[in-house]
Amino acid sequence: MKGGFVRMIINFNIAKKFIEPLITINTDEKTSDMERLAKSIDRISDGWQIQGIQNGRKKQISMYQIIGFHTDGKKVICQTSEGEYRVNKRIYELKDALPDKLFIQISSSEIISIASIKDLELTKSGIYQINLNDGSETYTSRRYMKLLREKLLK
Repeated sequence: MKGGFVRMIINFNIAKKFIEPLITINTDEKTSDMERLAKSIDRISDGWQIQGIQNGRKKQISMYQIIGFHTDGKKVICQTSEGEYRVNKRIYELKDALPDKLFIQISSSEIISIASIKDLELTKSGIYQINLNDGSETYTSRRYMKLLREKLLK
């Protein structure tokens, strides 16, 4: 570690023998920085899960799988790369429960994962079009534009 920064090399080891994802930290010594890194990884990967329902079947969804949440009528939908799941929480409850550094509310009816954002485009009407990594797009409401600029466009 030099100057308080940790440079990491990330390797993927893809093999059928792995039933679940496994993260290993390889380092020359166990330091407080490495402990904090391990705790952060744990919080992101398994620290928060939500139960989703799809076709009458319940599934635990980890935070890292989530692209975003949006309302559909009176239902709240969790969008993942595997599909959409209905969740039994309100948008305001999710906003309070989700980590601020990983998710951003872009309207009164939508929260998205910051990691799922590909890029932003300012539209002719003055709002942001948010292009997501999965190829979909969404828009911020005027009310949430200041928050978006403060959080993402510093």
